Amino acid sequence: MSFDLKIIDGDLKIGPDNDLETVENTDKLVQDVVKIVFTPIGSNPFHPWYGSPITKSLIGRPFESDFMSTIATQQLEASLTRIQSLQIEQLRKNQLVTASEQLAAIQNVSIERNITDPRFFTIALTVLTKAFSRVNIPITVRI
Repeated sequence: MSFDLKIIDGDLKIGPDNDLETVENTDKLVQDVVKIVFTPIGSNPFHPWYGSPITKSLIGRPFESDFMSTIATQQLEASLTRIQSLQIEQLRKNQLVTASEQLAAIQNVSIERNITDPRFFTIALTVLTKAFSRVNIPITVRI
C-alpha cells in the first residue's frame, strides 16, 4: 500500500502516539493534489517539472476574472495530468498504488476569484478515483 506523511497547514502531523501520521488511499490523493497546486512549478531542483504555475501566473495580472479562471483551470488540469503520469510510472515500477488513490478522471474544475479580496481564489475540484469514488477537493489559494 502506498502512503505519504500527513501534512496539515504545511506541517507534519504527529499522532497521539508521538509518531508521524501517514495518509493512504483517498486522503493521499487529496494531499497529492493539494501539494501539486501549492508547489510552484520549477521550485524543486530535482524535479523541475513538478508543481503548478497557478500562483506565479496570476500574480499582478490585470485580466478579467473569467479569463484568469480559464487560465488557472487549464494550468490545474495540466498539473493533475502530471499526477496521473506519476501514478502510471509508479505502477510500471511495481510500486503499489491503490485504486482509491489513483486519479482516474477530472470531473469538474471551478476556479473563482474572491470578490471581496482578489488575492484569493477558490478552487472546487471533483475527481474520480479508479475505485469508482467521487472525491471533492476544496482549495483556497492566496496569490
